[in-house]
Amino acid sequence: MKLTANRSFLKPVAYVVGVALAIYQIIFTGGFYVLEPPLLRGVHLAAIMIMVFLLVPPFAKYKGKEEPIIFIGIDLLLCCIAIAIGCYFYVELENLLNRIVYVDEVTTVDLWLGTACILLVLEITRRTTGFPLFCVAVAFLLYALFGDNLPTSIGHNGISYDRLVEMQFLLSDGIFGTCLATGATMIFAFIMFGAFLERSNMSSVFMELACLLTKRSKGGPAKVAIFASALFGTISGSSPANVYSTGIFTIPLMKRVGYSPAFAGAVESVASTGGQLMPPVMGAAAFIMADITGLGYVSIATAAVLPSVLYYWALLSMIHLEAVRKDLGYLPPELVPDTRTVMKKLYYLAPIFILIAALYMGRSVIASAFFATASIVVLSFFSKETRLNFRGLCDALFLSSKNAMMISSCCAAAGIIVGVITISGVGYKFISVITDLAGNNLFLLMLYLAVTCIVLGMGVPTAPAYVIVATLGAPALMKAGVPMVSAHLFVFYFAILSVITPPVCVTAFAGAAIAEAHPMKTGFVSCKLGIVAFIIPFMFVYQPALLLIGDPFEVIQACATSIIGVLGLAAGLQGYMFVEAKLWERPILLAGGLLMIYPGTFTDIIGIGIMCAIAALHLIRKRSMAGASA
Repeated sequence: MKLTANRSFLKPVAYVVGVALAIYQIIFTGGFYVLEPPLLRGVHLAAIMIMVFLLVPPFAKYKGKEEPIIFIGIDLLLCCIAIAIGCYFYVELENLLNRIVYVDEVTTVDLWLGTACILLVLEITRRTTGFPLFCVAVAFLLYALFGDNLPTSIGHNGISYDRLVEMQFLLSDGIFGTCLATGATMIFAFIMFGAFLERSNMSSVFMELACLLTKRSKGGPAKVAIFASALFGTISGSSPANVYSTGIFTIPLMKRVGYSPAFAGAVESVASTGGQLMPPVMGAAAFIMADITGLGYVSIATAAVLPSVLYYWALLSMIHLEAVRKDLGYLPPELVPDTRTVMKKLYYLAPIFILIAALYMGRSVIASAFFATASIVVLSFFSKETRLNFRGLCDALFLSSKNAMMISSCCAAAGIIVGVITISGVGYKFISVITDLAGNNLFLLMLYLAVTCIVLGMGVPTAPAYVIVATLGAPALMKAGVPMVSAHLFVFYFAILSVITPPVCVTAFAGAAIAEAHPMKTGFVSCKLGIVAFIIPFMFVYQPALLLIGDPFEVIQACATSIIGVLGLAAGLQGYMFVEAKLWERPILLAGGLLMIYPGTFTDIIGIGIMCAIAALHLIRKRSMAGASA
């Protein structure tokens, strides 16, 4: 007889570990005490490993169900190994700090624990995110071990196993490098901010406010998806998670008022993905980008504002045109909250404004996040609906650690990849191959990199997706003379867009699952709705005004004309402006929209001329149709 058990009995242990980890993070990253980086990161990762092995079964089919008891036994053994790894960093801290790189001996204990750490990181990554990132990390490890057998153009000179383990486990170039450092400090602080918003129920105002703002607008539920997903998505590090958080409410409503299942699933997918591109948090990638580039968080967030606004403006425009063309319904009255009630809850948004204000006042990212989180605790006492008692505080702390499991696991796996790229020199080979293929043509270089970033980002969460492409792609653009911020935002955009780009469009698949739509059809509709995000990166490389960089007059002109241009682009894609567009009008509208999005007085004049001409034709046609029907 096969012995089985439900691992739910392990949850109290995981709860204690999660609360302890959150308190540890507050104490040692909140400015109360300072820990040496290796110890801070080592203990953080060890605690994350323990939580994953306690809470997440080895196979998804056992989630919430009984599983062979041997699996639970193995996971408890893996927890013991994780504890040993955490203790190792405490005991050997002095040696790690004073280590002479690639000179000091790698001991047997180092090898065994280093190997165990690499394997455990791979396993927690597989359990929390599935196979895509796991397979990429394994491929890079195999390349490190056997790449010397490959042709010279893509191979390396050989890396011994001792040196690989040293780099991944004992140095700050691999698992415990920049990505995990950011995950264990800045990202965790923002995950905690989101967890306290969720646990206090103050995040409910996002959905209520979205419903209130769109109650009298055609196709309102789709617009609810935009507002709710933009607000919720920016503080989350996973687009598919965003879909499931808001999509279970918005997608059925969209179908109810007349949107097709594929369109409804695509709207939610694109809206949720946009949250990763929208400041202030950008799915935590903004902080990693600031750390890698050294440009500072405020510079990154400011540069990302206009492209993200254009992304959502395009989505809103296409949704509205679809609703008008098909004469779709409004938000059901019973779902529209009372205006006075929502107005009374607007102070729920105060923590977000406190966060932004603290950042722009020059406070550190971590301090700003903790100030904002503390404000949630204080403000929660103003209402019985949101009040956090002792149990509520503990639940919020546990939720912070639980929500960090996926991000920290991915950051550690991304560290494996970055470490191999660094030690093998494959990054320089990649840059050389790409630049040779493109020659001196910047557009071709961007095209090759866009495809590469989409492929590398498939199925990978925001933070590690950006780290991978930033290590490989951004240097190639900078070598071609592209400014650092433009190069990094370019590769970031295309890595994120992989989640709505067929064939591996995991966020679109999540939307399709809720909408009961065809997955690939939903993916292609998602690409159409998110088209601006595929276009804007090419434009801001040529014209930094779209990143709010340069002469103030040019920046203001770029903002105004690009917003109008997006309307033309949306009308061309949807085939509707004031009336149904003829087939020959659609490419002209697309051209006019693109010319206006691209900054420049000459292109703007041509673009506005095209759009005014088509608009006049449509208004004349609409008037004649109205006269004929009368």
